[in-house]
Amino acid sequence: MAIMRPSKDIILFSVLLGIIATYFASWLPDITVIGIEGSRISSVVSFSALNGMIFGPILGPIVSFSGVLLHGLSNPKFFQKDTFHIISPLFTVFSSLIGALLISGRKKLALILYAIPLVAWYAFPTGRAVFYYPWYHVLVLTIFFIFENKYGRKINSSKVILFLYLYLVASIAVLADHIAGSTAALIYYDLTPAMFNEVILVYPIERSVLALFSTFIVFVLFLMFHAILQDITTFEGKAREIKEDTIEDYMQTEIKKILGK
Repeated sequence: MAIMRPSKDIILFSVLLGIIATYFASWLPDITVIGIEGSRISSVVSFSALNGMIFGPILGPIVSFSGVLLHGLSNPKFFQKDTFHIISPLFTVFSSLIGALLISGRKKLALILYAIPLVAWYAFPTGRAVFYYPWYHVLVLTIFFIFENKYGRKINSSKVILFLYLYLVASIAVLADHIAGSTAALIYYDLTPAMFNEVILVYPIERSVLALFSTFIVFVLFLMFHAILQDITTFEGKAREIKEDTIEDYMQTEIKKILGK
């Protein structure tokens, strides 16, 4: 059976829809980080993971960056902020890229890229002082690779395994934004180890909630497309049966008539 591929018009429409959705998501209320005064997590992080998982490693980051860029262009105060906030869209791009690479099976490349800000964390005195801060990152990465190796072949046959797999991918994607932002914050701000200790048990909960939103949407979309492909397969099977019956009827009638003459 030939693989059904979306037309260019459908891809273009989907990309524009993704950019618009990301743009409006950037206006959603931010999540206040408990323990660090004035620090907030943009709700658009959920969409950055979502875009990567849906559109892939090229279009995904483009959609995320375009949506956040539109937010900046329509909000003049955005460019009046400090450098850290101005480059923050790059963290969402990184999140989309990691999610896209994982969902497309490029695990080694995703791990290498993810390791860059993770290792860079320890290049700073504060990072070395709270060396245990990325504990949840390491834990989720470990669980993902164990889960993928053990249940990878059952992803397409079990909805529960599929949902858990998508949730792990989304979790790593939103955590990629977190570790990139946390490491960059050490460059631009004078953050003390105590600040990170205050949120060390909080950020896993916040990121888990963000990942859950992305997982739910991708899971529903997967089930929809899976149902469509099943219907197409059934239709092609019935069409093949009708075609075979038609050929057989033709041979039973017309060919026999010719041979009889």
